[in-house]
Amino acid sequence: YAIVTETYPPEVNGVALTVRELERSLRGRGHDVELVRPRQHRQDHAGPGGMLTTGVHLPLYAGLRFGLPAAARLRRAWRRQRPDAVYIATEGPLGWSAMRAARALGIPVASGFHTRFDHYMRDYGLPLLEPLALAWMRRFHNRSAATLVPTRELRTGLEGLGFRHVVHLPRAVDTRRFDPAQRDEALRARWGLGPAGLAVIHVGRIAAEKNLGLAIRAFRALQALRPDARFIWVGEGPEQAGIREANPDFICCG
Repeated sequence: YAIVTETYPPEVNGVALTVRELERSLRGRGHDVELVRPRQHRQDHAGPGGMLTTGVHLPLYAGLRFGLPAAARLRRAWRRQRPDAVYIATEGPLGWSAMRAARALGIPVASGFHTRFDHYMRDYGLPLLEPLALAWMRRFHNRSAATLVPTRELRTGLEGLGFRHVVHLPRAVDTRRFDPAQRDEALRARWGLGPAGLAVIHVGRIAAEKNLGLAIRAFRALQALRPDARFIWVGEGPEQAGIREANPDFICCG
């Protein structure tokens, strides 16, 4: 398989981590995987069977990049060593060029729908671009044989917006990593929590597109029932300072 993505660890975001777990899981099942992604720094190495392309920073969103088109290079590489299928995780210029290359060579393509970039337009003060972003994503994903989504709700929503061939690929929980045996009473004590206290944790970029207001309202409703609850924020982002100022009882770990 060839996986094409415009973000990958050590970049910290949900798409990067999801793609890495997909890559590791495929390799763990005995598959050969080629990873195509933008170069992150001068000393960056592609790894066995990988390909690095040129990338630039994404405007308005620190920490994310997009890859420049590489259709001709991908066609040459995939003619030499043809993958059985291509998975494209991101809808940027690199993703579009991979879609064109794979279709030109008759290689089956699946795309991953990870981010509502149309909603980002509204969240970042560009609401007039929201319909354009939606049309751009719909056109991209409808060129693939399947668009993989993590929830049934998203599948239903996209189908209502004219997306075709939407397939639910459910997420899983690593029960070795997320296990009660990992409980750390010393850490909980630093958060001001006793053995029976309730820690509510938000993990993610602290930014407008994450629907942070809903998270805060939900916690306050829960806190009315459990006064011993503490809200722990793991992550950083442009909304962090405002949330901390308005909610001095929140614990921000960075």
